[in-house]
Formats: sequence, structure tokens, C-alpha cells
Amino acid sequence: MEKAKSYALKLLSKKDYFEAEIKQKLSQKGFSKEEIEETVLYLKKHGFIDDDKLLERYREVAVQKGKSSIYLKRKLFSKGIYAELSYEEELKSAINLLENKYRGEKEFYNIVKFLKNRGFSYSVIQEAANKFLNGE
Repeated sequence: MEKAKSYALKLLSKKDYFEAEIKQKLSQKGFSKEEIEETVLYLKKHGFIDDDKLLERYREVAVQKGKSSIYLKRKLFSKGIYAELSYEEELKSAINLLENKYRGEKEFYNIVKFLKNRGFSYSVIQEAANKFLNGE
């Protein structure tokens, strides 16, 4: 049990992990299911892993960087988490992306193509393009 705890803490000292990721890492290292469950319980109890806080941080970073809901869903799915951006978060993300990265002509068609290629839904694309072109 102590080896599992120290290994988990070593992992967490480098970066944050979701509970599912920690379980997978410990399992790959050869620890028993009981050791893994006890270790995860210990980590949760002492606040070393908190899936809700980490998920919120992933969402904030995705919005700041202008990532689509599809991108976030795919990234989190690979980590064993099922979540996506809300409509408002995805819209804010699309607008951030346009303001920071879009350098093309300010035509509706070009903006739609730019956002569509990055995985945004059409309803978000339409609203973000209109706000961007109207300077809102």
C-alpha cells in the first residue's frame, strides 16, 4: 500500500491526473485492486485528486485557447472522463479564437470555414461570426 501511495504521489508531483488515470497508472505498475482503491481513497481524502476541479481547469483552458467542444470531448474521453463545453463556453471559445488567431478577410464565408475546420458546431459558428463581424 505504501509503495502504491508513494508512486501515486510521485506521479501527482509532476502533473495533475484524473482519478481514472491514476487507477490506470497504478494498475499498469502491477498493484492490486485493493491497493489501488485504498490509494485513490487516500488521495481523495487529502485533496490530491479532485476530478471536478481538474475538469473545470480543462474547460477554462479550452475556452481561453479557442478549442471546440469536440476537441475537449475527445481529449477528456482519452483520459476516461465524459464531458463537453456548454453552448455559452463554446461560443466564448470561438470568439476568443477569432479575436486571437483569425487573420483572413473579414467575410462571413471565410470565418465560417475557419471555425468549421476547428470543429465548432454550426449554431456557434453562425453566432460567433455575426458577433465578430459586428464588433461585439
